Amino acid sequence: KRVLITSYTHAAVDALTMKLIESGVSAREGEDGISALVRIGYESSCHNIVRPILVSNIAAAKEAKEGAQNKGNDSPSAESLYEVISAARIVCVTALTVPRTPLLVKQHFDVVIVDEAGQISQPAILGPLMSADSFVLVGDHMQLPPLVSSEVADQAGYGVSMLKRLADKFPNAVAQLTLQYR
Repeated sequence: KRVLITSYTHAAVDALTMKLIESGVSAREGEDGISALVRIGYESSCHNIVRPILVSNIAAAKEAKEGAQNKGNDSPSAESLYEVISAARIVCVTALTVPRTPLLVKQHFDVVIVDEAGQISQPAILGPLMSADSFVLVGDHMQLPPLVSSEVADQAGYGVSMLKRLADKFPNAVAQLTLQYR
């Protein structure tokens, strides 16, 4: 099974990714030596602990190991990036990056886990939800709502998260967590 893990902020995605690294998930590699856990993002936006599993870093290391020449370019090829993502079982990325990055085109996941789902607007959450067969929304729909700066958008309902809408409509589907892991 493949899992997409996402949240609204880089800090939240990195916090989840670091928990997975601490549990030893990133150390599990496939037959091709590619990490089971990868993070999509720019080095400048990611925590230092997460940087070794950035897709770009894994792809560059893979090319260096294979002796691939990239014609004077330090960046890995699109083919290598796609291979790394395709081989990963768990991909971590911000919610807004999912529909914007060509790296996730034609990538399918069995489940998407969205952290801080109560803070993500409905348009921002649709990209991740469309890339998987099922989803788990994690967060507190009674706390911070999505930030909406437009009064018109707020009146149109964009200030209400998907988590809140679903929790209100299907209260029996809500499970309250009893242990805080942060």
